[in-house]
Parts: sequence; C-alpha cells; structure tokens
Amino acid sequence: MNPVTLREITSGNLREILELSVAEHQLQAYPRSNAYSIAEAHYPPDSDPVWLRAIYAGETPVGFMMTSERPDEGEYFLWRLMIDQRFQSRGYGRRAVQLLIERIRRSSNPRALITSYLNVDANSGGFYEGMGFKYSRDLTGTDEVEMKLTF
Repeated sequence: MNPVTLREITSGNLREILELSVAEHQLQAYPRSNAYSIAEAHYPPDSDPVWLRAIYAGETPVGFMMTSERPDEGEYFLWRLMIDQRFQSRGYGRRAVQLLIERIRRSSNPRALITSYLNVDANSGGFYEGMGFKYSRDLTGTDEVEMKLTF
C-alpha cells in the first residue's frame, strides 16, 4: 500500500479534491460533496476552528477529511471522511483516521474524538468500532448515530 498522508488543500490540488466522489449508491449515506464541505468549512455553523485535509496515497489524492475542533476543551469532531469510489476498501480511510488520532494525541489537551454517521450506513459503525470508538448516543430526532474515541 502506498503511504497515506494528510495534506493541506491548496489552489494546486483543489480541482483534484473536488473531483473525488463516493459511488452513486453511497449518496444516501454520504450526501455532501467535497465542494459543499469545503464551502461549509469557510462558513461553519459555530466558531469552532475547522481543519481540512486531502487524503493522499503516495502522490494520488484519494479522499477528503474535515474536523471541527475545540482544542481548549480537548474535543475534536470528525465532521467528514470520504474516500473516492475508486480507492475504497484499500485501508486508506483507516490510515487517514489513524493519522488524525496521532495528531490529536500530540495536542496539549486530547480528550475525545467524536464522529457521527447516518443510520443508513451500518458499515460506518463497524469501521469506527474497529478503531476503538464506542457508541455514545443516538442523536434523537435525526438519522445520526454518534461515536466517541476517548483519549
């Protein structure tokens, strides 16, 4: 497997990141495009800092990651994780999340990495459980399930 890295999104790689997408049948579970997510990161619903990264395998962009962070409180929220349909099931998503976890562990106040997924994608729960996340709560009134990795 090519080494996985998390890289800044710049004018030099933006077009490639915007062209990445999940398969048609996955759109119900992953309805937001990378373009939507990047725009949302620039106009977030709250004042928490947003961290965006392109996921690369070697020199090939294969995915996208976005977090919302409260480093003073030690809370990090994995807001988006997507691997392009051509590169799924190769371990790139798992390695990208491991790199994120390593980054958070190196921070001054790591307490929790939280994520959520839509109930229509049962595979996400197993993916995150395999990485040490625990179910923390159903988000009542939504189709989302929240999971948390405590440091």
